[in-house]
Amino acid sequence: MMSARILVCLMCVVIVLQLALANSAREEESLSDVTENNGRASRFREFKIALKAERRKSKLVPKPDFLSPPRDLWLRKNAEKQRISITWKAAKISPEYFDVRLSTNGQPTRKRLVMASTVAAGDENNAYKQRFKSLQTNTPYTIKITSKYGNVSSTSVKISFFLEGRTSSSSQDSDFDTDDDVHQEDPPKQFFPPKEDLTEEFFETVPKPERSAYVPDIIDHPLDVLFMVDRSSSFDPELLETKCLLRNLTAHFHVAYYRKVRIALMNFDENQGLEFSFRRYSDAYTYDRAIEMFSSRSGVDNRVGHALTYASQTVLQPNGAYGSRRNVAKVVFVILGSDSQDYVEQAARELRGRPYLVTVVVGYGDAKEASLAAIAGSADDVIRHTDGANNLCDLWLHAHELMWKKLRALYSIPLKPPRGFRLGMSHSTVVDMKWSRPDDLVNYYSIQYRPLRMGEDGQIVKMKANVGQEHRIRLMNLDSTEYEFEVVAHGIDQTSPPVTVTFDMACAATKVDALILLDTSNLKDAEFEWLARGFLKSFVDGFVIGWDAARIGIILYANEATYVAPLSTFTVKQELMWRIDQLRFDGGSRNTGSALSFAYFYGFEYVRRDVPKILIVVTNGESNDDVTRTAKKLRADGTSLFYIEVGSDVDNDDEVRQAGNEEGLQPYADYSYFVESYEYLDHIQYNMSRQICDEAFGYYKSVYQPLPVPTNVRVRDIRNTSFEILWDGTESELITGYTISHNGTSEFFTTGKHRTEFTLYDLLPGHIYNVSFQAKGYGKDSATVHVITTTAIFPPLGVAVEQISQGSLHISWQAPSDAVIRYKVSIFIRQSQQMIQTLYADKYTNSVDTTSVYPGYEYECRVEAVYVDDVASGPTRAYIVTDLPAPQDFRVFTVAETQVQLEWKFLRFSHYQTHDKLVYLVRLFDEKGNQVDERQFHNNTRNLPLQGRNDHDQTFFAIISNLAPGRRYNATLQAQMNEQTSTLRTLQFSALRVNLALDVAILFEMAPNLQDRDVIMTREFIQSFANCYATEDSNNVRLQVVQLSNRPVRVVSTDEARNRTLLLQELAELYSKAGTSVLTPDTFKETVMKTFADSRSGVPRILFLVLTNQHYSNLMPEKEDELAKEGITSVILQMSHSSQPPYSNQSMMHRYILDGFDQFNLVLNHAVIDTVRSDEFPLKRVEIERELLPSRLTVYQESAGDGAAEWWASHEWPHHYRISLKDPVRVLWSHNVTLPRRLQLRYSFTSGLRSSTNYTLVLESFNPQDVSARTTVDFRTNFKHRWTIVKRAPTRETRSKTRNSLVVIQSRSQRRNKGKRGRTRPRVRPSKYLKAISERANSCLMAGCNVVFLIDGSNATRSHDLNLLKNWLKRLINSLQIEAIDKAAEYKKRQAIRRHVLHRLPPIATYGVGLSIVQYAEQAKVVLPMMTRLTRRQINQYVNSMKLSGGGANTGNALDFVRRSRSVFGNNSTRSLPTRNIVVLVTSGKSEDNASHQAIKLKREGALVFVVGVKEINKQWANTIASNPPSTFSMELNSYDLLDGLRERVKRTICQASSRRKKVTKSSRSKFYNKKNGTKGRKTTPRLPARNLIPKRGIHGAKGDRGIRVIIWGL
Repeated sequence: MMSARILVCLMCVVIVLQLALANSAREEESLSDVTENNGRASRFREFKIALKAERRKSKLVPKPDFLSPPRDLWLRKNAEKQRISITWKAAKISPEYFDVRLSTNGQPTRKRLVMASTVAAGDENNAYKQRFKSLQTNTPYTIKITSKYGNVSSTSVKISFFLEGRTSSSSQDSDFDTDDDVHQEDPPKQFFPPKEDLTEEFFETVPKPERSAYVPDIIDHPLDVLFMVDRSSSFDPELLETKCLLRNLTAHFHVAYYRKVRIALMNFDENQGLEFSFRRYSDAYTYDRAIEMFSSRSGVDNRVGHALTYASQTVLQPNGAYGSRRNVAKVVFVILGSDSQDYVEQAARELRGRPYLVTVVVGYGDAKEASLAAIAGSADDVIRHTDGANNLCDLWLHAHELMWKKLRALYSIPLKPPRGFRLGMSHSTVVDMKWSRPDDLVNYYSIQYRPLRMGEDGQIVKMKANVGQEHRIRLMNLDSTEYEFEVVAHGIDQTSPPVTVTFDMACAATKVDALILLDTSNLKDAEFEWLARGFLKSFVDGFVIGWDAARIGIILYANEATYVAPLSTFTVKQELMWRIDQLRFDGGSRNTGSALSFAYFYGFEYVRRDVPKILIVVTNGESNDDVTRTAKKLRADGTSLFYIEVGSDVDNDDEVRQAGNEEGLQPYADYSYFVESYEYLDHIQYNMSRQICDEAFGYYKSVYQPLPVPTNVRVRDIRNTSFEILWDGTESELITGYTISHNGTSEFFTTGKHRTEFTLYDLLPGHIYNVSFQAKGYGKDSATVHVITTTAIFPPLGVAVEQISQGSLHISWQAPSDAVIRYKVSIFIRQSQQMIQTLYADKYTNSVDTTSVYPGYEYECRVEAVYVDDVASGPTRAYIVTDLPAPQDFRVFTVAETQVQLEWKFLRFSHYQTHDKLVYLVRLFDEKGNQVDERQFHNNTRNLPLQGRNDHDQTFFAIISNLAPGRRYNATLQAQMNEQTSTLRTLQFSALRVNLALDVAILFEMAPNLQDRDVIMTREFIQSFANCYATEDSNNVRLQVVQLSNRPVRVVSTDEARNRTLLLQELAELYSKAGTSVLTPDTFKETVMKTFADSRSGVPRILFLVLTNQHYSNLMPEKEDELAKEGITSVILQMSHSSQPPYSNQSMMHRYILDGFDQFNLVLNHAVIDTVRSDEFPLKRVEIERELLPSRLTVYQESAGDGAAEWWASHEWPHHYRISLKDPVRVLWSHNVTLPRRLQLRYSFTSGLRSSTNYTLVLESFNPQDVSARTTVDFRTNFKHRWTIVKRAPTRETRSKTRNSLVVIQSRSQRRNKGKRGRTRPRVRPSKYLKAISERANSCLMAGCNVVFLIDGSNATRSHDLNLLKNWLKRLINSLQIEAIDKAAEYKKRQAIRRHVLHRLPPIATYGVGLSIVQYAEQAKVVLPMMTRLTRRQINQYVNSMKLSGGGANTGNALDFVRRSRSVFGNNSTRSLPTRNIVVLVTSGKSEDNASHQAIKLKREGALVFVVGVKEINKQWANTIASNPPSTFSMELNSYDLLDGLRERVKRTICQASSRRKKVTKSSRSKFYNKKNGTKGRKTTPRLPARNLIPKRGIHGAKGDRGIRVIIWGL
C-alpha cells in the first residue's frame, strides 16, 4: 500500500516537470513571435527575456492559459488641469504587463505600462497607476485595460466617462459611481513600480483625440428597446465586447417598467431565441445582471431572417404577452458578427414596415453588407466595424447618436387629434368621457373643461391623463348645465390640435323610453360583437338608467322579432349591461315591417305616460316586407324614430336620406345615419345622445305646464362693474337650470339647478340694469322675473398719503375697476378747509406728487374716480400731518468727563420762516434708561463762533453738563413746531473717565441690618463711583477700596484696581459686615493713615467715606483740618433719617447727608467733581510737596562699577535729602545727605548689587518743617551686572497733561487779567527770551522747540546699522546742547518765581527744548516720550534702549502716530504753546503705505520734516515727505557708515529750522475778530462777553459756598 502511494507521487512529479518544461519552451517561442511581429525595441525584448528567466529560476511558474482581468479600478478626474489618473490591482495570476488604452471617436491614445522586475508573480496586492494629460473637456472617453502574458490576454476592462459630466462605467464585476472619483475602495498607497525600471521606451504615444460634438443624454421617456445579439462565436472576447456595448447604451436609459424605457434581448438561434422579454425586468440593475448572464453558444447557426420575423410578429406586438406597448416608439438594435443561414431581406422589410420603429445595426466580422443594409434600410445607416470584435465597445457613442437621430425624426411626425368621443352618464353630476385610442406616439393627454354661458363664474378645471386612460375620464361634481370639454394629445416633442366637445348635464336626468330594434339578418359573429358590445353598451352608457330616469329596451329581429331586454325589466345599468353580454342572434330574412309592428304593439306596451318614446332601428339593408303603415302609426303616436343603416351597398348619404322613397323607412325617420361598418357604430353615440335629449326637452315643453317661477330673487354685493343675484332653491325635479340676461347686452347666461347665486360682470358703473330671470327644465320655461338695480360708483381704494421730502407729498390709490377713465385729486388744509391744489390723472396712473405743502400742518387729500358719461364717485379721503424733518448730522463734537458738546444742522424751510416757532428738544438717558437731563433750545438762538469752525451759521451747538464720568449715555434729539414732533435722532457716547493724578481711597461700612435692596443700591453706587476713574495707568488715578469693621479689610488694592474687570467684579460681591459699631476714631484714623501710607508726593489724596449706619461724627477727627494737614481731602456720604443741606469747606471736606439710598445717584456727579476740585485747588500740604518734589530721577552704572543717581532739583530748595536703595525684600541702605543748591544734582554710591534682581531707588527731599516729597525709580540688573531702568516716577509736566478740559473754573484770559478790569495786558513777544536762553546755553538750537527723531526699525535696518545709528544719534543730540538749554530755561523760571513775575512771562519762555524718540516698523512705538529737562545720561539711556522690531516699514502710519500721539505732538504742551516742531526721519527703504498723505497733514500743522534716507531710497519719494526746500530737508546716503559725515549738516539744518516761525494752515488759524484794533485772524485769546459765561453754583452748605464753575460756550 505504501509503495503504491510513493509510485503515484513520483508519477505526479514527473508530469509536473514535463508540463513546466513544455510551457517554458512554448513561452519563449511565443515571446520571439510577438517581438518580431510588433517590432519592439531591443531593450524591451531583453527586459522581458530577463524577467521570464528570473521567474523560471525562482518558481518555475508555468505560462497561464487564462488571465483574469484587472480589478479594483479607481478613476480620478481633474477637469481644471485636463487630466485623469486610473489605478488598478492585478488579479491572482500576475500578468507580464498591462495594456492601457484611452480612445475617443476611434482615435486611440495608447500607453503601455510594463511591470517592474521586483514584483513577484502571484502577488495580487500591488497597485498600478497611469496618467493621461492634455485631454479635451466635454468629450467622451473610454479607457480599456488588458492583462498580458506573452500572447495570452485577459478580458479587457473598460470605463467610459466624460471629463465633465456623468461617468458611466463598464466592467465585469464592478459598478462605478458618477462622481469625479470612480472607485470601489480606498485608493492604493503604492502606484508605480520603481522609476529606474520605467523608461520612455516602454511607452508609445499617439496624438490627442479630437473633441466630439455629440454628448449623449439620458432617455427617460417611454421607449421599447429590443437588443438582437449574435452569440454564435465561440471566442469569449467578442461577447464581452458586445456586453460592454450593451451596458454603455443601457447606462443612458432610464429603465423602469411604467412610462420609461423597457428592454428585451434576443439572439439569432434557429429556435425562438428570446432571452428575456420587455416584461421580465423593471430596473437597470436587473437588466445589467441579465446581460452578464448572457453567454455564447458555439456551433449554432444564425437565422437572422427567422429571428426578425419572430420579433416583428410576436415580440413587438402590443398584445401584452411580451410587454410591448402601444403608442410607444420601438428601437431594434442589431449586433451581427456572422452570416445568416436564411434570407433576411423579406423579414427585414416586414420589420421596418412596422409603424414607429427604427433600427440600429452594428456589423463586424463576417456579417454580410447586404444583410446589414437590408435591416438598417440603407448602407449609410450601418455602423460597420472593420477590426473584428476588437474595440467593439467603443462604438456605443456612435450607435447612441444614430439611434437618437432616428428617434427625433419619429418624434417630429405630427399627431392626429383624438376622435370617436363617447359620452357616459353615470350620475346626474358625473360624466364619463371616452374616445378612441390613437395609433400615434402619444405620451399623455391634457384635459380641461368648464361650464358654458356662465361668464366669469365658469371655473376652468384642468387635468392630465396618461395613454391607456381613454376608455374613461370621469368628471365629477358637475351642475345641470352645458359644459365644454377639450382634449389635446401630447407626444415627446409634438402636440395635436385641440378637440372640443360640448355636453349638457341637464340631459343626465332625462326621462325617456327608448326601444332599439337590431337587424341580425346576414350578420357575422364579429359584426354582432361590434353591434352588441360596442354600439349597445356605449349607447346605454350615455344615459342614467332607472325607474325615474331613462329606460332602454332591446329587440332583435330577422324573420321574427325577439324582445330580449324589455323596458320594464332591466332598470339598472349594470343589469342591462349584463344582459347585453348574454345576447345571441339568429339569422334569416330581414322583416323590418313586422319588427316595427312588434315594437308598436308589444315593445311600448308598458311605456310610461308623459314620457317621450324613442325608437331606434339599426339595419343593414332594405326590408323584405312593408314598413310604411307601421311607421305612420308610430309617427302618429308621437314616437321619435332614429334610422341607422350599416353597409356598403348604400353609396352616399343622399340615397339614405332621400325624402321621395316611399317604400323605405328613412322618409319617416326624424334622424337618419349612415355608417360604413359596425365597427364605427359607437362613434355616433355622442350625437344620438344629444338629439335624444333635444327630443325629450321638446316633448316636455309641448306637454308639461310652465315651470314654477323662481322665488325671492334679489340682488346683493352691488359693485361698480358687477353685482350678485340670489334666489331660493327649489325641490322641483322638473327644473334643470336657470337663464339670466340683462338689458346691457344681448348675451344670456345659464346655470344649473343646484346653484342659488350668480354674478354679472363687465357692467358699467352708475347705470340701471333690468335683469331677467327664468327657470328652464322638463316643461315650458317659467315666467320671467325682473330685478332692477343700479351699479355702484366705487371711489378709489386704498388712498394713502406719505411725505417724501420736506415740502412734497406722494398720494397713491388703487383703481376700483377698469372702467375708470380719470381721477381727480384735491388737497385741503383740514383746519381751515382751504383748497391748496387740484390735480388730474388718467386711468393708468395710480399716484400723483405735489410740492405745495408746508411742514407741521394737517392736510386732507380727496381722490375721486370719474367713469363713463362723467359719472363721478364720492371722494375717498386721507389725512396726513406733514412731518417735521429730523435734524441732520446729530453727533458729538467734544466729550469730556462731566460735559458733552452736541452739534446738529439747523432746520431751514424754503417757503417761510419758522425760527420763532421751532425748538429743539434734547434728552439724555443713562445706560439703565433713566432720564438724566432734558433741554430745549430755540431755533433763533445765536451760536458763538468756535475756533477752527466756520459753519456756526449752519450748525447748532449745545452743551450739557453734570455728567457722571465713565458712564454711557444715550442722547435723543427732536424738533418741535405747531404741536408736531419730528422723528427721533439718537446717538450713544460715553463720558470720559477722570484721568488726573489722584490717590483715591473708598472707605465704606455696610451695616448687617440693611435690607437686600439697600445693600444692592450701595454696592451699585460704589461701582459707579469707582468706574468714574481711569485706573489702568498707575501714573494717574490710584484707587483702593477698604471695608470698615472691627477689623477693616482691603477689598481692592491699587494693583488690583488696574484691572477694571477685576475691580468691578470685586465690588459686585460686597456684602454686609458687622463690627462697625465698635470702630473708634483713633482706629479709623489709623486705618486712613495706613491706607495712604504709600501715596504719592504732590498728588491729592481723596478719602471717600460711605457710611450707611454710623454717624460720621463718631469716626472723623474733631477738627476738620486734622486730615487736611496730611494732604487728605474728605468726601463723606452719610445715611440719616432726615437729609441736610450739603456742606463744603473748599478742598478740606465735602459732606452729604441723605435720607434714602435712592439718592446716591443724585450726588454721584457732585462727589466726582469734589475730587477733581482737589486737584484744581490742592491743599497746602500737597502744594508744599509739589514744590519739594525732585524731577527726572534716573540711575546709571558708572565705568568703575559703582552707581550714580541724577535728578533735577525741586522748585523749593530742600533742607536735605534721604536716598534709599531697596530690593524686593528689604532696605539695603539709606543715607541722609545735604547737597548744594544746583539745578542738576548727582549722588554716587557703591554698587555691590546682585545680578538679575529688581531694585528701587527712593529719593526724598525735606524742608525745614520736616515735610517730605518722594520720588522713585525702578531698575534691574542682568547677569552681566548691567542696569536697565524698568519704571520712572511721573513728572509734574506729565501729570499736567491730563487735566480735565471741561471742568472749567476760570477762563485763562480772566486769570491773566485778574485785577485789571477794562483793559488787556499788552502782548509779550517771546522771541527775545528764547534767543537769550539759547545764547546763555551756547547752543545754535533755539529754545521753545520740539525735536522728534523717527527711526526706522524694520527689516531694512540690520543690527550693525542700528548700532551705528545709536552712536550717531547720541553725538548729534549731545552736540545740540539740549541739557544746557533746559538749565537756562529753568534758571529763568526760578528767577521769575523769586521776583513774583512768572505770570508775566509766556509759558514758552521757560519751556526749554522738548525731545522725543519714536521707533517704527509695521507699528510705531515711543522710546522717549516728549520731555524737557533731560540730562545727557538720561538721553543716552533712552537711545541705548532702542531695539529692532522687524517687519515692513509703514512710514505713513508712523508719521500719523507722531501727529496724534499724546506722548509726542498730541499733548497739551504742543497744542497750546507756539512751539516749533521738527521731525527728523531716518529711514532705510521705501514705505509700504502711503506716507505722502500723512506727511502733508503733519506739515500743515506746522511741523518741519527732515528726511535722512539710507541705502535704497527713492529721492522723489523723500522729497515728497520732506519740507521745502527739499535740497535742505532731504539727504540720501548709501550706507550707515557714512552717517558721521552728515552730522554737522543735520545739526545745522535742525538749528535753522528751530529759528523759523511756526506755520499753520488757514483752517487752524483763529477766526476771532478783535473789534478794538480791527485785526482779523490774529492768534490771541478772545475776550468773551459776560453773557457767554454761565456761572453755576453748587449745593450750599452750612460753612460756606462750593464755589463757581464757569462754562464757556463753544469751548
